[in-house]
Amino acid sequence: MFRLQFEAPEYARAQSAVVRWLFRTFGKFDGALVVFSDWPLYEPDEMAIITGLRRGHGDRRNLIDAPGHLFGKHEEAEAIGHCYLALLFGWNVYLYLPSGAVTVQFWEGDLVDVWTGDKQLENSIREVAERFHLQIKP
Repeated sequence: MFRLQFEAPEYARAQSAVVRWLFRTFGKFDGALVVFSDWPLYEPDEMAIITGLRRGHGDRRNLIDAPGHLFGKHEEAEAIGHCYLALLFGWNVYLYLPSGAVTVQFWEGDLVDVWTGDKQLENSIREVAERFHLQIKP
């Protein structure tokens, strides 16, 4: 298993672009599990946004009670949006794909870790980091 860690972009527009490009490197979207593992500041406005998004999917539970969300194969935009918001808000979030080809962790808005066993995917993810001039960590 290969792990690549790189710094997250500093600016919101670049953050959203990086998340979109990462999803593009994964290929055909067959769904995903997004698990929120930490939201350190618990800001009311941030919680209102994520709660509203979850309600739009029929989930009325609080994030603390149900930190994961399963996205179907037609919900790629929603999965991207959830990951992007987590990065923007400085939350810790895991992204799991059903293929098992990749796992991504967005670390509190500062770092992105990607694990994969697929050499081609590894190269594509490295290209995304380089495209956005993100510092790859050793």
